[in-house]
Amino acid sequence: MTAQPAIQAPFHSPFEGTISLNMSAKESVNSPPPSHKGFLTIFQEESGLGAWNRRWCSIQDNKIYYWLYPEDQVNRNKAPHGEIDLRQSKSDKVSIASRLDCARPNTFVLTILKPSQPGDRSSIITEINGKTTQTKFLMCADSREERKQWMDVINRSLQCVVSWNH
Repeated sequence: MTAQPAIQAPFHSPFEGTISLNMSAKESVNSPPPSHKGFLTIFQEESGLGAWNRRWCSIQDNKIYYWLYPEDQVNRNKAPHGEIDLRQSKSDKVSIASRLDCARPNTFVLTILKPSQPGDRSSIITEINGKTTQTKFLMCADSREERKQWMDVINRSLQCVVSWNH
């Protein structure tokens, strides 16, 4: 709290002496957080090999959750099959995957960097660098338009993460 003397207050002003002002600030967003639902085909490691799996995905609360089927998301008793925490993104935006990384059309890449855990191991999509584990998620949309929608929503979420540092 900062106290400032009331300087040059008009003679008839009810203020005299010192004015104290308490202020607090909190995050305020004029628009709802980005959200989107739909199918994405995600490249995942299975038994040491890479496999493309079509998953029902939902982005909310700075995370991408994915299930096997859309009905699984509606069924509150069914936990997501997996999640990707956008707060751990290595960059502030997703990008279209290069042809060297993936020949599939409509694929974009999201790289996550998190502190290494005891069970982490290097694989096709995961690389351990000392105290950090980097995972590269390749995600493929069904069309160019859907890829653009997913990338826009994820990039807006990443901007919120960067702006608000959470």
